[in-house]
Amino acid sequence: MMNTNFNERSGGMYSFSLENEFHKEFAVIEYSEEKALNALYEKEISFIKKLWERYYEDYTFSIEELKIARNNLMKYMDLELWENLSNKERKEQINLIYKLMAIVSYALEKDCALYGSGD
Repeated sequence: MMNTNFNERSGGMYSFSLENEFHKEFAVIEYSEEKALNALYEKEISFIKKLWERYYEDYTFSIEELKIARNNLMKYMDLELWENLSNKERKEQINLIYKLMAIVSYALEKDCALYGSGD
């Protein structure tokens, strides 16, 4: 069980950019999404675990890590696997899964590693 309480964390969001010559930020995890990120951490999704554990650090996800992440996240995109879809917290988790899948897929489409920067 994770011992970090998202409510006690100071700081802000986590931003993503492609590891290329531009390093232009194209996506962020907002403060409001930290609760969903914390809940997803408990599901043992390796990409989310690494993301959370490095949330206040800079880290570059390799293309190989992104391929694994895409496969792991894909499993959670099937809405039939989720219980109680009318639950607000569940919806937030599903939305974050879809957002992270888009981020990972974009990096893979561009054939670039994904640079994450924690605030």
